[in-house]
Amino acid sequence: MTGSAAPTTTDLQEQLARIERMNAETRKFVEEGLKLSAEARKLARDATIAPYTAIFAAFTAGAAVVGAVVTLVKILGL
Repeated sequence: MTGSAAPTTTDLQEQLARIERMNAETRKFVEEGLKLSAEARKLARDATIAPYTAIFAAFTAGAAVVGAVVTLVKILGL
């Protein structure tokens, strides 16, 4: 004989419950890691696009100023 008794049903149920809790915790950590990874990709993409957005806004503002000056010149008849 080996000297140890066979595990009871209660012991097996406790072990299964512990394993399920560990699996749920692992899934939670994996999901959190995936969310953080997606957020990092989004921030990197936004950092890449930001300069182009600023340039586009500057060109738009410049065009608005030119349009205002042209309109003012036409109104004043210069």
